[in-house]
Amino acid sequence: MVAGYTLVLVILVLGGLIATLGDRIGTRVGKARLSLFKLRPRTTAVLVTIATGGVISATTLGVLLAADQQLRDGLFRLHQIQDDLKQVEQQKNEAQTELSTARTQLERTQTQLQGADRNVKAIETKLAQINRNYQNALAKLATAEQESRTLEAQINDLKGDRGQLQAQLQQAQTQVAQVRAQAERLRKEGQQLQTGIAQLEQVRGRLEQEIGQLRQGNVAIRREQVLATATVRAINSTDLARQAVEQTLQEASRVAGCLGQSKGQPELCVNQSSPTNPNPPRVRISSTELNNLVNTLSNGRDYVVRVLASANYSSGEPEVGVFTDVTPNRLIFPTGAVVAQIPLDLGSVDEPTILSQLDRLFLASNVRARQSGILADPLTNKVGSFSQVTLVQFVEQLQNLKGAVQVQSIARRPIYTAGPLEIQLVAVQNGEIVLRSS
Repeated sequence: MVAGYTLVLVILVLGGLIATLGDRIGTRVGKARLSLFKLRPRTTAVLVTIATGGVISATTLGVLLAADQQLRDGLFRLHQIQDDLKQVEQQKNEAQTELSTARTQLERTQTQLQGADRNVKAIETKLAQINRNYQNALAKLATAEQESRTLEAQINDLKGDRGQLQAQLQQAQTQVAQVRAQAERLRKEGQQLQTGIAQLEQVRGRLEQEIGQLRQGNVAIRREQVLATATVRAINSTDLARQAVEQTLQEASRVAGCLGQSKGQPELCVNQSSPTNPNPPRVRISSTELNNLVNTLSNGRDYVVRVLASANYSSGEPEVGVFTDVTPNRLIFPTGAVVAQIPLDLGSVDEPTILSQLDRLFLASNVRARQSGILADPLTNKVGSFSQVTLVQFVEQLQNLKGAVQVQSIARRPIYTAGPLEIQLVAVQNGEIVLRSS
């Protein structure tokens, strides 16, 4: 506050001094009848007075701008401050919108969780009520049977009142039939519950058996291991689709038998020359899944069918449970598409370093192919292979080049979901291919 008063006082004093000085200068100019720029003396005096007023205004504005930072900001940075204010307001509104959305989602999740808790409690209450009804029915059955025996004894003792006793007996028998029907219904519900418990016990026993096999190390086929893969192309007939499925299941049975003989070494079962089993295990698949698979394959599209083991199996088991995975066989990489690439400075690396970098290129190509949807080989778990002889020749030719290059792996032919990934190595320098593997 004091600084403001001081500033006003300084401006008034300075303005008075400059005005007085300008008046005296104008008076002297007028008396001396001076002429500037060949103007008349009176016009020159007016011009001096105008200049003095301009100096007063400029001095006042300069003092204000020099003394007050906020005035400078308001005069020169007003538009920027307004833009910053609008941006801050917009960020504030976006943050409030995101907060409101997060709160709404949290409330929805809490509502769903409360509904699930209520359903669980209702099921538990219903199960407890069923158990109580079952016990009550058993008690009523025992009471009714006791009443039936009592009535039969009364009939033997009171044959004279036979008609009345027969009516009472029929009534009792009706009650017994009703109670027995209710007891039978509850008994069936109890059997269903016991069946469910028995199935759970079987699953638990199977899991314990698989755990024991894993600990003993004698598992030949592991859960979800791919036993066979087949590419089915444009089948419009159910019979042809069923035939293709049966051939794929036969191949899965052969591979399962091979894995059992080779102690779970997949590389020994890649082709038909691998050890064969005269009595391969039978492949078990549900009829519903089999029919669904046939219907899917007969719609005229290309698919890749994989048969996978549904559990762990040891050598010599007569039956192997499987399930199928069906994937549309679509184009992943057209011919010449770049799968992966690495930079390589040939002036500062030796042959082992080049081989190491190319191994990294192969690994990147394998990862890119898997992420793009190419299925791995069912036994080797690889998406493709590359000739070692071709690799050595490419490295020898690569060492003859100089400078920095980009080594790329490109698709040799159109690559589909079924694979395999067949690639060719090329070296690109200054945007042009300077070397290509055979």
